Amino acid sequence: MLKGRSTMRSFLLAILLVVDCSAAVAALSGEEPYEALQRGDYRLAAGLFYPLAERGDARAQYNLGLLYASGLGVAHDYQAALKWHRMAAKQGHAGAQSELAQMYANGQGVPQDYIRAYMWYSVAAESLSGGSKQEVTKDRERMASRMTPAQIQKAQEMAQRCLESKLQKCDEK
Repeated sequence: MLKGRSTMRSFLLAILLVVDCSAAVAALSGEEPYEALQRGDYRLAAGLFYPLAERGDARAQYNLGLLYASGLGVAHDYQAALKWHRMAAKQGHAGAQSELAQMYANGQGVPQDYIRAYMWYSVAAESLSGGSKQEVTKDRERMASRMTPAQIQKAQEMAQRCLESKLQKCDEK
C-alpha cells in the first residue's frame, strides 16, 4: 500500500507540473467552475472552464469568452473571446450571440460592423423571452438608429438565413 501511495503521489505531482496548479487542485477536489466564479477566483474558473469548452460545452465556451473579453483570470484577448463566443453562439447560446453582437457593434476583436451586430442581436432575441429579450431588442433598436434602411434589410436577411440554417450560415454577408 505504501508503494501505491508513493506512485499516486508522483502521478499527482506530475499533473501539477503539467497543468496550472490551481486548476489541477480544483479538478481533483471536484470543484465546479461556477463556484470559482462566484468566489471571484477567475484564474481558477478559466482553468476549469477550458477543458469543458474544448469538449463543446456551450456554457463553458460562453463564460470563457467573457473572461477573455474582460481579462479576468486570463490575458485580455478579444480574438480568444471571439472564438469562444462564436462556438457557443453556433450552438444556440443566446448570451454568446448577444456578446458577438456587442463585439461587432463596438469593433472589439473585429472590424466594427453594424450589420453583423444587428444580425446577432436578432438571432439572440429569437431564443430569449421576458426581460432578457426586451434588453436585446432595445440593443438592436439602438443599433438600427445608426444604420440605413438598406443595412437593416441586409441584417434582417442575414438573421433569417442564420436561423433557417440552424445557425450554420451566420457569418456570410
